[in-house]
Amino acid sequence: MKNRNKLLGFLAFAMYFLTGASCVVVGSSLPQLVDMYGIGLDKVALLGSAYALGRVLTVYITGRMVEKIGPLKVLAIGAALTGAYLLGIPLIVNYYAGMLFAVLGGIGMGTQDAVTPVLLSMVFKKNYSSALSGGQTLFGIGTSVTPFLIGVMLSGKLPFYYSYFVLAAVAIVIFVLTFFAKETEEIAEETEEHIQPLYTKKPYVVYVGIFLVVAAFSAVSSAIGLYTSSFAISRGVSEASAAFMFTLYNIGCVIGGAVFVIVLKYIKSQTVLLMNCTVAFIAILGAMSINKTPVYFIGLFIAGLFLGVLFSVIVSIATRIGYKRISVASSLVATASGFADFFTPVITGVVIASLGIDFSYIFALIMLAVCILSAAVVKLATSETEI
Repeated sequence: MKNRNKLLGFLAFAMYFLTGASCVVVGSSLPQLVDMYGIGLDKVALLGSAYALGRVLTVYITGRMVEKIGPLKVLAIGAALTGAYLLGIPLIVNYYAGMLFAVLGGIGMGTQDAVTPVLLSMVFKKNYSSALSGGQTLFGIGTSVTPFLIGVMLSGKLPFYYSYFVLAAVAIVIFVLTFFAKETEEIAEETEEHIQPLYTKKPYVVYVGIFLVVAAFSAVSSAIGLYTSSFAISRGVSEASAAFMFTLYNIGCVIGGAVFVIVLKYIKSQTVLLMNCTVAFIAILGAMSINKTPVYFIGLFIAGLFLGVLFSVIVSIATRIGYKRISVASSLVATASGFADFFTPVITGVVIASLGIDFSYIFALIMLAVCILSAAVVKLATSETEI
């Protein structure tokens, strides 16, 4: 049983890494894709939107599929779709085919949203929240691996899309191993107990709070990702240093995710959610109040330390409340996150065009305030003991 559980855990963590690496493929290779397709940057950037759309429109359906056919079959489908995305874009050089493959990649990411919490709940019942945090850390590592691989290929005078093939190999490994784990899934479902539930007398109020906090958190992450470099350049920082400012935030996210693997063994997820939103708010507000460029570097790193783990914490809370339907609960969280990711650039783009790039961080503070209020509602309305 231990070896079988290890395989389930490996598949879950590997899928976290793969989707982290895959979701930044387009953004990490935009200049090369522009040259490959021979069209404008604005059109190539739509591949990222197609990826996000594929995820948000199908992730709830994916959650229901997990209940119908089991997590490993859905995981195999997700790995196959991710592999098709990574192989299809470089092998079939057609923009519209690329859009289709990007949608397939987004659907593949949706399977990770729905499946991995289920697999981790089978293997890490006592340390479920910590396991989710570990998965989020691997997701963050994946987002760093892709640009590194592309840089290595280009430095070695190799085609940039060889990095796609490396990641596709990971998808193939996951796909193959799902068939060896099939028996494991059946035994786990029959013999294992559920994760520790989280109780509430007002589930609808709590879920509204959860959806608000995940949407606001995703809006914060999108705003920081989209506008940090431009914000830094507007303050006279060089392009290289501006890129490092955002890199420092990402490093904070990865380190924070790893640290909270341990922290979540001792502190409740609801407390971590409220605490981390508050600390991130203070870090960014402090940087804006002092308004010195070096302080922004420090503030963003601190914010990353506490924000990097939040998505997995939110998933943990939602799935512990809906512990009998983990895949559906996690897919609903991913849907709310996906819609926020999709609409944030639209909303902020219009406002920033009128008010200037400085509004990007004001927007982040507003969204963090929403996170804090929503997290407080979730904490007050839930209990570790049956009500």
